Amino acid sequence: MSEFTDSKLVSRLISDFGYSEWEARPVAEDLVSCTPLVKTSFKHWWNTGEIGDLEIQGYTVQKLMKYRNMNTIAAFLTLDWLATEPEKALVSLKRGYDYIK
Repeated sequence: MSEFTDSKLVSRLISDFGYSEWEARPVAEDLVSCTPLVKTSFKHWWNTGEIGDLEIQGYTVQKLMKYRNMNTIAAFLTLDWLATEPEKALVSLKRGYDYIK
């Protein structure tokens, strides 16, 4: 799709999601290079706001948002990581993260 370009993604990541330009550029590049399955699901959400039911290695966008405190974009990128490097991604997700209060 022609509307799914780095520059259009960067623009909307900044205006609608609060990313800085410095943060938005690499995120947009990562989104454009997602696996076709993840990219299709992401495009649907990007255009409609509806999160589909894509599941990879037992994880969904909803589960990553709820149990891992990810925003929607990070959750899609994590699903892509699970699709491309499942061993590394699973180890990282199982290890968890620390909170700083």
